Amino acid sequence: MKDQVLSIEQMQKLKELGIDISKAKLYWAKQVNSAKCNDSIDGKPFISLCKSQMTYGFVRFEVTPTFTLQDMIELMPCEFWATDGNLYELEINNKHIGYVNSMHDYKEPLYYNWNDNLLENTYNMLVWLAENKYI
Repeated sequence: MKDQVLSIEQMQKLKELGIDISKAKLYWAKQVNSAKCNDSIDGKPFISLCKSQMTYGFVRFEVTPTFTLQDMIELMPCEFWATDGNLYELEINNKHIGYVNSMHDYKEPLYYNWNDNLLENTYNMLVWLAENKYI
């Protein structure tokens, strides 16, 4: 499942960039303390559907929203006018994602990610959009 959602660090970066992370559908949960003195805390995060802080008996879990691929795609504009005056539209092809010029026969990319991991490519695209004020 961890390969299907963003890491806590990636989510923190998106939040720092001003992206609204409140629409995340999944959450990282991590045990943060226990009232029992002899309890050990492994602190390994796991995926949860629970949106708020969780408490089970003496154990408390802290939750951090995380995006799925679908969550990120829903945040991206389908198209936008770039500073160069051209209209660019979102293109997702196999494991690649980018924005291509829709005004010419040759679809020249404005920004494209070409590695084999669509989740990582989409995250990088979301960062690029935020850094360039397109989102």
